[in-house]
Amino acid sequence: MPALSSLDRRSFLRLGLGVTVLGAVGTGCAPATPKSGSTDSRTFTIYWNAGHAYKAYQQVIDQFGKDHDLVMNWQKFQWPDLTTKLTADFRSGNVPDLVEEVSAGTGTQYGLDRNVLALDDLAKADPGFGFPDDFITAAVSARQYEGKTYSIPLHLTANGLLFYNKGMLSAAGFDQPPATWEEFLEVAKATTKDKVSGTSLNSDFSYSAPFYNQQNVAFSNVSAKQFLEPAAAARVALQYMQDLVFTHKVSPAPVATTDYSGPQKLFSAQRAAMFLSGPWDIGPIRQGSPDIDLGLTVPLTGTTQSASMAGGGLMIPAKAKDPKLSWELITRLAAVQTELAASKEAGMSMPRKSWAADPSVASDPAMGVIAKALAIVAKQDVGLSASGKAAQINELYKKAYQQIIIQHAPVEATLADFRKQAGAAL
Repeated sequence: MPALSSLDRRSFLRLGLGVTVLGAVGTGCAPATPKSGSTDSRTFTIYWNAGHAYKAYQQVIDQFGKDHDLVMNWQKFQWPDLTTKLTADFRSGNVPDLVEEVSAGTGTQYGLDRNVLALDDLAKADPGFGFPDDFITAAVSARQYEGKTYSIPLHLTANGLLFYNKGMLSAAGFDQPPATWEEFLEVAKATTKDKVSGTSLNSDFSYSAPFYNQQNVAFSNVSAKQFLEPAAAARVALQYMQDLVFTHKVSPAPVATTDYSGPQKLFSAQRAAMFLSGPWDIGPIRQGSPDIDLGLTVPLTGTTQSASMAGGGLMIPAKAKDPKLSWELITRLAAVQTELAASKEAGMSMPRKSWAADPSVASDPAMGVIAKALAIVAKQDVGLSASGKAAQINELYKKAYQQIIIQHAPVEATLADFRKQAGAAL
């Protein structure tokens, strides 16, 4: 198995939170005009993130269809579109058979609304699958509430890794990547010239999480009805990001979109020297820009060094035609052999302990960086998902974030408005 740092196709999930207009992106092995949750007992419908349509998963899904004489209707969406489509399906009762969960906690929210199943009984009846014992605890606990597990971890990684172009940094006089916010700004200024930006911020609000985590800011404390607290530290984080765009002019203003690959595309085009993201961007860079001498290092240090936990899971709608059949596909997609194949293909990092212990993973330098980032991920507030208000509050924060980063709105007043509206939503 080749080193994961030299792999070639797209990777992983980011910490997800969000919503928008409907739009499927491709259909894999789906019929030409796929239905949502088809009532045809021989059609098995899957909703999936378009960026995670790996060949490793395609092979598993194709074989599953052959084994059970099923037509596999594998639909792929951008995350906001998947959320919108699934919400509409829950209302209609015409649901898919299996869904990739946008982020830890999404399944909990849907589960408490009785839209997806608790999976504990299925897991207990299938001890050979190794859940939860063979899964990293943080990935499991983030999907549990009051003793019930509403999704099975599929991917596990951290958002906030620093990608950098070694050649650009060297040309600017830097032999090592920046480690602190101060150093990051220094390097970004030095590498901003001509048509090249020192860095590139993401229009997706979830990419702000490493920055506020690095100021010891918690996104939510539902029990206290508080958001982005302490307020002063949250202001520091968002002001720093805004200043990168409008004061220091080392990042272009992001364009509002449902596509979170903008910074990676600028980096791959050698129009940005650095950006912060997760392992899902290793594959596209390696494949599309093999001439770039890619550097990957641990998250920055602000007041503290921190990353945000990322990684989706698999959940079964409560009205799925055959939950036991859906569970069987989960066990195949989350099997360690499939994890290793997806890692080989796309540089994906995974939640199984046995995956992490595999020699091909343990010896890989890129996975070593990811492991260090996973050790410093900020704790998530499971109460937000349990509140049933996560989507609404995340939409409010998306609006506030984009006002600050794209429209140059005053940071303090915009955050104050967000806190007020989010508190009222609870």
